[in-house]
Amino acid sequence: MKRIWKEGKKRTFPAWRLFLAGFLLGILLPNILWKLKWQQQTIASMYLIRTFAKDEVSGPAYLLEVLRIRGSFFLLAFFCGFSVFGVPLAVVGLVLAGMKIGMLLTLSVLQFGVTGGLAGAGLIFPQYLFYLPVWVYFLRAVYTQSREVWKNRGLFPQKVYRYTGFFVLTALLLLAGVLGETYVNPLVVEMLIKNLKFL
Repeated sequence: MKRIWKEGKKRTFPAWRLFLAGFLLGILLPNILWKLKWQQQTIASMYLIRTFAKDEVSGPAYLLEVLRIRGSFFLLAFFCGFSVFGVPLAVVGLVLAGMKIGMLLTLSVLQFGVTGGLAGAGLIFPQYLFYLPVWVYFLRAVYTQSREVWKNRGLFPQKVYRYTGFFVLTALLLLAGVLGETYVNPLVVEMLIKNLKFL
């Protein structure tokens, strides 16, 4: 029994470890690149444009745009779960998700100091409270489903139903994150810009 438990543990997809590895890379890379002046200026400019140039974007158009961006990857991952492409997509997707958050927070601190760190945290609140569990747990399900296909075990109806049901549940969580990003996050960012003196 102990041997079976250990074997099952070894087969578990290390979703959180991959995310944290990407997060660590996201922290280290900007610190390394920041020492080169041209890269510092380029990264800072890209960051500022992405962060503060969308103050006029709101309402249904913004909701559809966020839904398109977040939902397209989510749907791609779902369908990749029925093929061998789900395994590499899950691994790369989690590493990149960690890198994105790590880089955003690090660039905020490098550009604006401690108050910039608060601003960076505000940029991912509250939507990432929903996105993070979706990425980790759904991509783990994508990996597991794809691994079954990879090993030529076929697609059994029971597993497909379970996988599809999990997709629907995480899609609702993703939708909550999209609504948070569209309607709550702009208010948080606006409040931070007014109250934090980081420029």
